[in-house]
Amino acid sequence: MWGGLNSRQRSYLLACFREDQEAERRARAARSTYQDPGPASAWRKLPFSIKAELPFADYTVIQRRLRDEGCLDAGAGATLHALARRGLLKITEDRIDVPEVGLVTRILVELTRAGRACARAGLGIAPARRRPKYLLSEWLWGNLVRVAAAGSDGLPEDVMGGKAKYYLGTDYRPNGKPSRGYIDCFAVRTEKGRGTFVLEYRWRVTEAGRRHIHAYRAAYQTAYPKVQVDVPDSL
Repeated sequence: MWGGLNSRQRSYLLACFREDQEAERRARAARSTYQDPGPASAWRKLPFSIKAELPFADYTVIQRRLRDEGCLDAGAGATLHALARRGLLKITEDRIDVPEVGLVTRILVELTRAGRACARAGLGIAPARRRPKYLLSEWLWGNLVRVAAAGSDGLPEDVMGGKAKYYLGTDYRPNGKPSRGYIDCFAVRTEKGRGTFVLEYRWRVTEAGRRHIHAYRAAYQTAYPKVQVDVPDSL
């Protein structure tokens, strides 16, 4: 596919690819601090241009890359559509509010898997390894071991990372599919006067979660060496 692109199309594809990889890096950084970056379908949509006159709306990152290479001109749209016809990227629009102008149209581009593979081939980068289906993402694995490390006392509900509970906790169905069921929420109660009241809710690892940690702990340490695992082997 790379060999079938002209030099201009290659420049546009690589400019989009580099910003796509930056977006991926930002998502990983957010997960490393137990924040939820949102679905990839959202953060992989990259601003290409804003339909407002300078200086009210500046160039986007991708436009600046292309301008520095001398490739940014009135034919940008035709080049993007040529890449889209080849299945290398998708083009969508949304509306944003620009101060002193109001609502304007913004052009978004999203690389497809074929687009990323084509860019990697052009740059001589080996294909990215796919994570085995039985392994959690780095973000979810980090949250699971945090709960496991808390032991029987449990991890306070309010320090769980973003939407991790929906994918790890019991009785949830994220995107219509059953969650992993690796952690469960329980109430910490206290007696006061004649009644019993809930102080807080906490998360602890289920038996399914313990089996998963024992079975794949070594694989996770190889896949995600930066994730600190303070879980005893006797969990």
